[in-house]
Amino acid sequence: MGFKEEIFHETGPKHLTAMDWKNTDHQRSVVASLVQGVYSLERDRQRRNLGRYREDNVEPWWTSFNFHLDEPLIDHDKCIFGAIYKYNGQYASADSDVPEYVIAFRGTLLTPETRREDMKSNFKCFLNKLEESSRFKLALNYVERFVEAKGARNVWLAGHSLGSAIALLVGKKMIYKMEWFPKAYLFNPPVLYFPIELLEDEKVKKRIRSVHRMVKAGLIFVAPELSKTRMEDHFALLSSWTPHLFVNPADIFCAEYIAYFERKVGAGETMTLAENNSMRNLVSHVVFGTDLKDATHLLPSAYLIVNESHLNKKAAESSSCSDFLGAHTISQWWRPDVRCQSTLYQYR
Repeated sequence: MGFKEEIFHETGPKHLTAMDWKNTDHQRSVVASLVQGVYSLERDRQRRNLGRYREDNVEPWWTSFNFHLDEPLIDHDKCIFGAIYKYNGQYASADSDVPEYVIAFRGTLLTPETRREDMKSNFKCFLNKLEESSRFKLALNYVERFVEAKGARNVWLAGHSLGSAIALLVGKKMIYKMEWFPKAYLFNPPVLYFPIELLEDEKVKKRIRSVHRMVKAGLIFVAPELSKTRMEDHFALLSSWTPHLFVNPADIFCAEYIAYFERKVGAGETMTLAENNSMRNLVSHVVFGTDLKDATHLLPSAYLIVNESHLNKKAAESSSCSDFLGAHTISQWWRPDVRCQSTLYQYR
């Protein structure tokens, strides 16, 4: 994303002149803008370090919606990877449509200062070991200290790409530790599956899925310690948490979330366990003893919000969501012409 694209008045949701917090489109646009604010904070920090000072175009990403920056979240390498925003207006309660605080995490920035730590975290995420990364440990520590100091009030989590994986895992850990169920907005969250959903031939997709199911079911049978009861207990604990997952079908990193939730409906017990885990996760468990409940993508319930702009050719061309780069951008989620379909998948 170039400098011009980071300027709120050039590319931001400036069409939101009157904010309605009960409007889900408005909520999505504002929270996505707060995540973009984290990207802009880090890029602005780098420009200042290089002596390339420009007129400040960072603050409108949050001040335009009546937020202020409470605290930037800084990594060991002095890079900003997250931010805590506080809402300046009124909020009613923990069940309110208006957040008191939003804790947001950015995704990967391929700049000289951020590339190393960001790619290390991406690699950990790919291996289903994100919780071992220094970035995640810092994020969890920030959130734990914040919730302990402020109380588990109306705090939302948000992130994009790698940042959404961090926010998702932080949310799960906080449920285990404190039974704290935060509202979460996760844009383009990575899922550790081969992107079969992107294949056009339905027969080929069906055959590949059938083979995967049989192989994964076999792996489950040779791992008796992976009890159905254990996974059911894990799912039951998380079942009432319904994070919002924002997915573009053309994005290879998150498209499989669509099939992940659709396959769960009406699946048999053994096949449900197989479907809920990628083959890489199951092999990792059988060979290395990895605990599957810590898989970042493993969710029993969620609001799945799919960007369906690609179904309208004209809209897809105008929003640039038909190609991979456009499909993975944070900016697609605040465009006034984006068309989303929301479905609640509730584990029972």
